[in-house]
Amino acid sequence: MTAVPPLLEAGPGGVEEDLAAAHALVSAFDTDQGGSEAADPHTEFAALRRTGAVHPSTLERVFTGADLPGTSGTPVWHVVSFDAADRVLRDEHTFSSSAYADSMGQVVGRSFLEMDGAEHRAWRTVLHRGFHRQTAAGWRPRLRADVLSRLTAMAGRGGGDLVGEVAFPVALTTIAGIIGFPPGTRIGTLYTWAVGLLDDPDGKIATAVTEWLGTPSAWPADSVVGRLLRCDDPVIGADPAVLLPAVRLLLSTGTEPPFRALATLMYAVLRDPAVLEAVRANASLTPALVQECWRWECPLTWVLRRCTADTELCGVRLRAGDLVCVNLASANRDESRWADADRFDPHRRPLPHLAVGSGPHLCLGRHLAALEAEEILAGLLRLTEPTPTRPSGPVLDTDGMSGRGFRSPRRLALRF
Repeated sequence: MTAVPPLLEAGPGGVEEDLAAAHALVSAFDTDQGGSEAADPHTEFAALRRTGAVHPSTLERVFTGADLPGTSGTPVWHVVSFDAADRVLRDEHTFSSSAYADSMGQVVGRSFLEMDGAEHRAWRTVLHRGFHRQTAAGWRPRLRADVLSRLTAMAGRGGGDLVGEVAFPVALTTIAGIIGFPPGTRIGTLYTWAVGLLDDPDGKIATAVTEWLGTPSAWPADSVVGRLLRCDDPVIGADPAVLLPAVRLLLSTGTEPPFRALATLMYAVLRDPAVLEAVRANASLTPALVQECWRWECPLTWVLRRCTADTELCGVRLRAGDLVCVNLASANRDESRWADADRFDPHRRPLPHLAVGSGPHLCLGRHLAALEAEEILAGLLRLTEPTPTRPSGPVLDTDGMSGRGFRSPRRLALRF
């Protein structure tokens, strides 16, 4: 296997230092959002649902809670009910993912996120092989070892932050391994560059990764990049410049929502000892609890689509070219589908939700995310089990849930 490019190679201990630096950038970004980003938006979303499923709005108002002074804003249809959101996500012929060309496309380049139809299916067919349930299950031993190692080290220090020291590095190291990056790679640097938090003014990172992608022998055959490089579908090809946006997107979507979902899961079970004890007494509750956590506070609030033709959605007339913002967080608390929808209830009868999307763009990494959640929960059960020397268990200090576009606790300080 070809060595890691010098620019992206970490020395002894360098990987963990790089991960910590990356999380610091993420935390700084979250803090910089400020204002309405720190408020709980669910009350606002519920008020919208009471008056209709689809509302005229602006991107600025949707994303921040208010229009920018002195500007007319970017017109958008804000979809807030479950049924309307599910219909939009399932109908790629009327509601195109090409809407991402003007947002994520400007950061990562043209990727499968903004593709529809046969082109999207070609990419998804290859990528699915790296993320289906059986492939994800093969990562369980490594994932379990990583989770337990990090939790044990944190307990040995008397405590720490479960978000920065466990959730974030577990999510990032796992997706980096599945993509095909070998140990010793500065994956924190790669991640922050991939999502646009780290500038690359000279293009050195992009050049290094592009050249790396041009060396098939550098990637394990069963890794995601290895599969893409060896794919014979002409829609994909093996052009490193075409593969680069896919790698950036996988680093982004394989880290950001998963680490936030893991943080929310730990918050949900640690804030209420009864939940943790219920799972300790009955491990079969775990899958339903994970799904309920995703429904209750999905990590990504909305996704974008663009109308390809005039259409009607829940009695509202939309025109070709209109931008549509699908509010996943609001759809997942639709009172017409879930009773007492604002309450986290691990005993709730599971119903399909939209935290992992729906339709052609259903989240590729949903099985992996569920596996990560199961191992995190198992690790927490082990860490918090009462012992003769620690009968009361650890104490949690947190500011709770926050964020408008990305929802999660920013800090989960555990002290023994």
